[in-house]
Amino acid sequence: MLNVAPGEHVDHVGTADDLSRFPDATFAAIYASHVLEHLSPRGPLESGLREWYRVLSPGGTLYVSVPDLDVLARLFADRERLGVQERFKVMLMMFGAHADPHDRHEIGFNAEILGYFLHSAGFVNIRRVHSLGKFGDTSELEFMGARISLNVLADKPTGEGRSAQVAPEQPA
Repeated sequence: MLNVAPGEHVDHVGTADDLSRFPDATFAAIYASHVLEHLSPRGPLESGLREWYRVLSPGGTLYVSVPDLDVLARLFADRERLGVQERFKVMLMMFGAHADPHDRHEIGFNAEILGYFLHSAGFVNIRRVHSLGKFGDTSELEFMGARISLNVLADKPTGEGRSAQVAPEQPA
């Protein structure tokens, strides 16, 4: 477990864009729930994804979840169903709750934008899934009946070609 701050279950303290402590092809899988939105698109996001790609074994899988900006924007704009307090909660999901210095979102993702960055880093077989199926964390979060997370699996190739598009959502 890598985290930016020490904690009970944290094995390594560091940032998601610097995995230099790990050799190439160290991991068969990387799980990152609500991490990428904290990385600036002006450098750390791209370098972080390159690092994740580097430490994944060929054929390894990236499990990634980010707040789905398309869903959050629809919720935020729904003045008929949501009052100001609910819309404020949605705004915090978009921009980060600012509960600590690291709880700020630098970028918003939808399937197209996340797919673009994953493909640019070299990932293939990029596919949206309903659930990552690993933990009951923010990747499973619902608000006002809407799932707020975009959950995606992406693979490090074993030598095959790239897929430029995020595939349609797959059943869980």
